[in-house]
Amino acid sequence: MHATQTPYTENPWRAIILLLCRCALGVVFIAHGWSKFTDPTIQATIKQFTAWHIPQPGIAAPLVALLELLGGACLVLGAYTWVVCVLLSLEMAGAIWFLHKDNGIFVGQGGWELCAALIAALMCLSLASAGDWSYDSWANGPDTPRRRRRRS
Repeated sequence: MHATQTPYTENPWRAIILLLCRCALGVVFIAHGWSKFTDPTIQATIKQFTAWHIPQPGIAAPLVALLELLGGACLVLGAYTWVVCVLLSLEMAGAIWFLHKDNGIFVGQGGWELCAALIAALMCLSLASAGDWSYDSWANGPDTPRRRRRRS
């Protein structure tokens, strides 16, 4: 007997798995964005960005915090998913460049592994689509092979 694989877009678990992935990533970014505003304040985050030599820390810190907060919420909702994934990936690439590249791999020593894992997950999600249980699907219709061919 030859085993067959369910086509990717017809897999009954696809919507659930993409929803769980979006929610997990979204909650991580919401938590980090919220902490930049409140742990203890955005002013403390600006001072930290200054200490890290991030350009324009007075602008960068609130923008990063807002991107993480709103981007995380968009991921949970599945709204504008590929755009949000690209923006958050660029932010994580910046974090690797400005903060983590010289500290090795492991996050315990200030390394880049968490940022790299987040980038990988975000890029996979941007390619897979938000799934059927998302704002993107509601606004644009279900993600089907026929619809993808029409967009090409």
